[in-house]
Amino acid sequence: MTIENGVIINNADLYQMIDVQDLLELDIPLPLFIEKDACLSHSFFDFNQIRYVEQFKNLILQKLQNNAQDKNVMNYYISNIIEFLLKEAKVTLQYNYLPPLYTKHPLVYRLTQYIHKNIYDTLTTKQVSKTFFISQSYISILFSKILTMNFKQYISSLKIALSVFDLIQDNKAIHDVATKYKFMNVSTYSKHFKHYIGVPPKRYIYQFRKGYFNDPYQIAINEPNLSKYFSDIYYYSRNQTEIPYTLNLADLSFNQRFHDTFMVIRIDNLQDLLKFNYNAIQNNIYSNFSKVNFLIKNTDFVYLNDLDTQQLFDTIKYLITQGYDLTFKITTLNLVQTFDYHVLKVLKETLNTKNCLEQITLLFELETSSIKDMQCLIKRLNHQFPLLKTGIVIDPFIEYGHNLTHIIKKINALQVDYFYINHDLITFGNLISKKSTYSKSENTLKQNIALFLHKMGIKHSKKLIFAKITHNALKVYFNNETDATHILLSELLIELNQYIAGFGYAYYTDDKEHFMLINHHQSVMPIVHVYSLLKPFLNNQVALLSYGIIAKTKNHYHFLLFNNQSNQTHKYVEVNINHNFSNDFPVFTRLLNRDHGMVSQLVPHKLNQKYINPAILKQINNTNYPLAKLNMHAHKEPMVLTVSNSSLLYFMIPIK
Repeated sequence: MTIENGVIINNADLYQMIDVQDLLELDIPLPLFIEKDACLSHSFFDFNQIRYVEQFKNLILQKLQNNAQDKNVMNYYISNIIEFLLKEAKVTLQYNYLPPLYTKHPLVYRLTQYIHKNIYDTLTTKQVSKTFFISQSYISILFSKILTMNFKQYISSLKIALSVFDLIQDNKAIHDVATKYKFMNVSTYSKHFKHYIGVPPKRYIYQFRKGYFNDPYQIAINEPNLSKYFSDIYYYSRNQTEIPYTLNLADLSFNQRFHDTFMVIRIDNLQDLLKFNYNAIQNNIYSNFSKVNFLIKNTDFVYLNDLDTQQLFDTIKYLITQGYDLTFKITTLNLVQTFDYHVLKVLKETLNTKNCLEQITLLFELETSSIKDMQCLIKRLNHQFPLLKTGIVIDPFIEYGHNLTHIIKKINALQVDYFYINHDLITFGNLISKKSTYSKSENTLKQNIALFLHKMGIKHSKKLIFAKITHNALKVYFNNETDATHILLSELLIELNQYIAGFGYAYYTDDKEHFMLINHHQSVMPIVHVYSLLKPFLNNQVALLSYGIIAKTKNHYHFLLFNNQSNQTHKYVEVNINHNFSNDFPVFTRLLNRDHGMVSQLVPHKLNQKYINPAILKQINNTNYPLAKLNMHAHKEPMVLTVSNSSLLYFMIPIK
């Protein structure tokens, strides 16, 4: 990485540096990447894919500015760089990555292409010379002059580099790997392996399995005065105005499933639940969500009269038959009896479907002194109502636990379906930092949450629901001061989709710091549009990009691109899409930005306390939606999409 540019050297890449100044070089062992991505052999990293180059540079340079060599800090430093590259720079392929050779010599290019195509066969200069009708000596001269290595070295180094994946990613036997790459025997393969890797293959496998590569790495700083370097890199980054990308549809690999997570809607009490009758549910707002779970915080029946109770049962039955989930918070053990005899049994007896209780969750939020009794109670409920779901608020476990490892072990041992976190992300992250043995000052909010999810394991983290999302927390999480926090929310939904069960939001609240579905004029908030833009991706295989997400369905490609930059460093994201259409084709787009769907003040403040005719409000609210367009694109024209600051752009094109 230099002041103005950077390059990522992938496994087996050849490269030369000519007249390079102010260079920072960082080497990270391949096994550390494989631990985080089991399909690394079918991908490569491209520096030009990185959307936030300045952020990446700062991530690497932080250890130069703060030369801390603490073990835990260094582990996090390397881990964060790997996580960043996997998210921002990774390009997934449908085949094993073989490094391209960029050379102006056409014959050398053709020779290396031939070698790549036949890398799993026995290759000799004699065989290649016959194929290309040139002498063996000329081949040797070309490789020595252009590549500064002989033909055999190029072949063997490439085969050894590729074989590393077979050993530690696919767990193949050394003998089988030697045979696959056509080495004469295991001894010859081991000799070449040790020459290029530094240790024999058997030792390398042993070190990988024993976690040798997990040891922290020390950074050696050779330049005593880096102030000019930091000054130059800061000046350069301030003058960047756009981020160009090129997207090749033919190269995309859709290797991740975009899960349908819960949209948890927080409601204050049972009385408020009565509002969600037939007319309310038929509102278009709910068509944007796939898995809705109504969370009722105060579930005490003492505030309901007989009429309210009957209407409540009717509402619950209606919501369940419409496919909605309901979660009732239990704050005292006495409340369980109320639900046991007055709700659960009634629903089980009156609803035609036997599986109705699958959509009911009892969420326990009890004092720590009652937790032991609660676990026994949950066992009884599971026995009495096998289909009933249970959950627990885990905030007290974290607050009063001694250390993170012990806390997570205790949480994972709970036999419940969901773990709810009531704290906002900032408070939750601070608690994780305090309970962790890792350095408190070095960890960002994102790092603390990633640490918690990693330690829980995917089996248990998929039970997590973050029930309280705030605007400020997203700014801190992404280290971004943009006012368009709904753009950050879309990025969070994509980023954590593989790891948790869902997120919770207020239906309405006077606290403007919280995300909510509607405002006091019953206008839908941008969060509704964010979910509607993500809906085409649900339960589909997707390709994740640093600047968006792509899904391929039976008849269409679906794209969602975002630009969450609020400053003037990057004014827009530009994406050039390479396609193979031979005819003009339709393009459907929806744009969410400050002018369309994110208008925060449709009604003047001075009218807040005034009565406004509902028909007028409805017409006003209908204007605040993403801008939708349908155009025909000329197939011979380049397809370039521009996403301006603080915008989300969805577009759909047919599959050829």
